[in-house]
Amino acid sequence: MKGRAFMKEKDKIIFYDTSNLVETEGIRSRTNAAYIEEHLYKSFPDETVHVTSVQINDTGKYTRLLFPIKGLPPFCSVKLKHSTGRHTERITVWSPLAWNDRFIGTGGGGTGTGGDNYIFRPNNTRRGQTLPNAICNGFTAATTDAGNTKREWALDKKTCEIDWERIENWRARSTHFMTLVGKAVSEILHKRPVRYSYFHGGSGGGRQAMAEVQEFPKDYNGIWASCPAINWTKFVMAGLWPIAVMNSYKHILSPKKMKFFLTAAQNKAGGAKAFYEYEGKVEIDPFSLVGQSIKGSLISDADARVMYEIWKGPHRENDEQLWYWFRPGVLCWNVIIPISSFYYNLVGTPKPFIIVTDYARWITKIPKQRFDNITMEKFVELFDKSIMEFADAAADKVNLAPFYQNGGKLIIDHGIDDPLIPVDGTINYYERLCAVMGGKDVVNNFCRLYITPGDGHGSCNWHGPGITESDGMTALIDWVEQNTPPGSLRVVQTGKHGNIICENKRCYY
Repeated sequence: MKGRAFMKEKDKIIFYDTSNLVETEGIRSRTNAAYIEEHLYKSFPDETVHVTSVQINDTGKYTRLLFPIKGLPPFCSVKLKHSTGRHTERITVWSPLAWNDRFIGTGGGGTGTGGDNYIFRPNNTRRGQTLPNAICNGFTAATTDAGNTKREWALDKKTCEIDWERIENWRARSTHFMTLVGKAVSEILHKRPVRYSYFHGGSGGGRQAMAEVQEFPKDYNGIWASCPAINWTKFVMAGLWPIAVMNSYKHILSPKKMKFFLTAAQNKAGGAKAFYEYEGKVEIDPFSLVGQSIKGSLISDADARVMYEIWKGPHRENDEQLWYWFRPGVLCWNVIIPISSFYYNLVGTPKPFIIVTDYARWITKIPKQRFDNITMEKFVELFDKSIMEFADAAADKVNLAPFYQNGGKLIIDHGIDDPLIPVDGTINYYERLCAVMGGKDVVNNFCRLYITPGDGHGSCNWHGPGITESDGMTALIDWVEQNTPPGSLRVVQTGKHGNIICENKRCYY
């Protein structure tokens, strides 16, 4: 077997030494549904919780959709159903038979909080904890679907009303209950308490992480939020901004001209390589490019005006800034592939990211509504409704005194070149946090922010290096358990096949 030094970066999934762990005495006799359900009732007498299955898996693998995940230690899988009122959420808890007395909460993405569809193969170059990764390191872990298993779950298509129970499950309640019941199951199985607890999620899972910090400060000792989808009510709506601009000016900026402006911004920084190492925001005037030739056509005043408004970001008619857009040079759009803030379809029509459309329908309460014809005026109207009607979903509260006073530790990271969530929203959150909590010196006692140039959306295979799962988890654990604050962290960029392209160190913000 090859040594760790010769492994591909994606396979370096171990961040906790499990070599001295031994199977908990008597655990196999406690792996039955009736026993666990009886003890859960004692812990949660006011909740309707049913254990639907309990299984020991000592095959070394877990298979879902015909794709086996191999190299797993013997573990117990507990599946539960929990009534949240009119709806039922499903929670899955995995606990290794040889346990390290620690618990990890896992998150989802987008408007999903998790569930069995988020049980992925461990990958050190993809940020966000999963059940397999957790048990390979000796941790008990849990995931919940929040009772929201369909893509468009928030808006009742018959009544056109918002299902506020589902919203609350997604927003915070289900992640909190998953945490409580996940810890309880672990303690029931192993007959000893959870010593330390952690949470790590990215994107929508990063929003879950921040909601935990803000609203349930005693749930976790350490939390790591990657490219967090905080400021939800603002940044998601911003995905409609470029379409609104193009419609208002009655001028579609074609994909090739979008690429021209992107390249020009990167060249302003010294070329693509220099741009993806640049920590600042490129200052570029699109009107200075008018008249330049691009594949048989010229950059016009109309092109420059649209690009200027898009880069300026969402604002009112009086120029009051509403939120951030992506920095000039960031590839926040795609052609055909609908995974970016917006994309162009086959005939060159700009379309919003699918989550943007889904969320905008929450606001208008019109199922199946499309926003292809939205204008800047209509955008501002929807934006204002968003921040008013869904304020609790923003996950942007900055008074973290209860978390700090409870001894909690928080790591946040965000790539400058994230194509889905503008990095400046996270920086804005951190700066507001410092203002409320007494300054950066105070905040550094419990929170460290890492801003990584060239890094994308929660993985290490974008245009620049990002934090690996193992490096981030090790830093968080050492901070919580050894009181060793993280300084500079190792960052890595990998290629398609897991080969390291570059490796560096990154200090906190």
